[in-house]
Amino acid sequence: MRGMGAAQASELFFSDIPVVLTASRMAQSPLDAPVAVTVIDREMIEASGFTELHDLLRLVPGFLVADWAEGSPTVANHGLGDAYERRIKVMIDGGTVNSPLWGNTNWQDLPVRVDDVERIEVVRGPNGAAFGVNAFQGVINIITRSPSTQRGAGVIARVGKNGFYDHGFRVSGKAQEVVDWRISASNRRAVNFEPYLHTTPDGKTALNDREFITRSVFNLSATAQVAARDELSLMLGLSDGESDRGIPQSASDPLREDDGRALFLHLGWKRSFAADSELSVHYYHQDERMRAAWLDADDPSAPVSRDRNSDVSRDSVEVQYSARLSPSWRFLVGAGVSQESVRAPYMFNTRSTLRGTSSQLFGSVVWTPLERLQLDLGVVLEDHHYSGALFSPRLSANYALTPESALRMSAGVSYRAPSMVEARAEEAAYRLDGEIDSVGLIVGRLVKPERVRHVEVGYAAVLRELGLSLDVRAFHNSYQRYIDDERCYHYTSGAKVTPGHTVCPAVADYAFNSGGAKSFLFQNAGAFRMTGGEFSADWRRPGWGRVVLSQAFIDIDASEDILDDDFEDSGPSSVTSLLVIKDLPERWRISLGAYRHEKMNWLSDGDDVPGKPRFDLKLARAFGPPAANNEVAIVAQSVGGRYVDFHEGRFRHEPQVFGSLRLAW
Repeated sequence: MRGMGAAQASELFFSDIPVVLTASRMAQSPLDAPVAVTVIDREMIEASGFTELHDLLRLVPGFLVADWAEGSPTVANHGLGDAYERRIKVMIDGGTVNSPLWGNTNWQDLPVRVDDVERIEVVRGPNGAAFGVNAFQGVINIITRSPSTQRGAGVIARVGKNGFYDHGFRVSGKAQEVVDWRISASNRRAVNFEPYLHTTPDGKTALNDREFITRSVFNLSATAQVAARDELSLMLGLSDGESDRGIPQSASDPLREDDGRALFLHLGWKRSFAADSELSVHYYHQDERMRAAWLDADDPSAPVSRDRNSDVSRDSVEVQYSARLSPSWRFLVGAGVSQESVRAPYMFNTRSTLRGTSSQLFGSVVWTPLERLQLDLGVVLEDHHYSGALFSPRLSANYALTPESALRMSAGVSYRAPSMVEARAEEAAYRLDGEIDSVGLIVGRLVKPERVRHVEVGYAAVLRELGLSLDVRAFHNSYQRYIDDERCYHYTSGAKVTPGHTVCPAVADYAFNSGGAKSFLFQNAGAFRMTGGEFSADWRRPGWGRVVLSQAFIDIDASEDILDDDFEDSGPSSVTSLLVIKDLPERWRISLGAYRHEKMNWLSDGDDVPGKPRFDLKLARAFGPPAANNEVAIVAQSVGGRYVDFHEGRFRHEPQVFGSLRLAW
């Protein structure tokens, strides 16, 4: 590599933090990674006080998090976010968990809880050269806790304001001196949105008090060292729960109970041939089921059945081999195939199951021609079931300024293929007699995949003597063929088209009404450029604590053919994140989280969100044997008052206080 100095300095400083895996699929130090990666480690997870996975991403430079009343929370990177954010690839232990339906991540239904997570690795930009299509705005890899890291049993209980509770247990051990295993389970209830006043169709004011969520999660993980060189692994996660949502007497958002279930299965085999030579095979299965049927009785004489049930799944197999050919050459090659299945009659106007099969070849070559210089070439060739052949390359160079610092430069191309909804939607509402009453989302012509050409320059440092790590990044991304939806209008044969109206493609069996029927039409809507910079600093001092600070600056310049007038405002001019962890006498610890983004606009169903800071506090005391990790704590979230998260006038995070107790034996 670049000599023993840099490698050893990195390893010593990060002795308690694993090397990153998500940048190029190969284990690398932060100094050698071809792209910028943020690691949210176990200490940060516990100090933050967050009980939901998506909230942890507030700790990542440039990331935006919001909850909305009609569905799962949403996460965006540098803007472009909407209710169904689908430009960030999300994985659990390397297996994709983005929903095949919209391409988004159903965060509230993920079959893993915060207490089961060892760390989260986040690539803060496009990474199609490592993971193919849809690694478009970033990659999030949720890495669960290894069963070999804990023994015995433990419980955790959280109880707080507004009927909030979150109880869980775990038990782990070793069988036959070969198998390490871990089982955990939890049950939680939380207010999704605080009660709020709304206006009913008859003009009266009413209180909505039904928006809360309950969720149970079960996890099983195991590893087996079946031979000196062979290891088998298993991870099974199951999530099941209900969400009470809706507005009384509303036609578009009625009172209802959404029942969601999610399952994730990972089977793996790994053989080590030498210190730097490894073959692995992985199978991933993802399954999501939503039951959300309801009747719209706003017009009792002609009720419309809106069956919003859906069943989606993904099966993937991946083979990967990596080796070091010489001190200067290291490579990785692999192949994968996946099949997605979707059944959602309301979205596609068919009760048939839609399927699509994709395959990919991927590889990476790392060459160190000089002691200080490392070159990394990564490529993915993919045959996508809808978009066809796509080629995503990336070339990066890392130059060691000192054994503890390096410059990074990279350039590449990444793609996002349309989701099933964007490619094939025909969102129909049926009358009870089976007649189509309305069509919400439709697809007109072939929707091409989005493409981004990305360039970044960065600086990384691991200054061990100062207890400080730094990451600075400047980037420029050029996007083409952005997929958006536009209002279109249905006209009967021979009818005069209103100037300025886009005519919808013909939809079979559509029942036109006298007022003129409208739909939203998916299409490639234009190009734009995104330019920005980021820095993060992580300072640690034994006996004092830790400070993690990040700042991102964003500018979006859109072409005139972008459909959304608020598009450029979807990226706030700056995003700030601060986590301070202070050690106190008698094993007390206090932590402060501060988060702020400037004014922005969530796209599609979202609204303008003013810039307002959020402050979280946690006061904790450890007790018992140090290895037990026992803790009693009190957490106060959003202590500065409630704030707009996604919708104007709809507040997700009012000041919330809860206590927690964690015991292990």
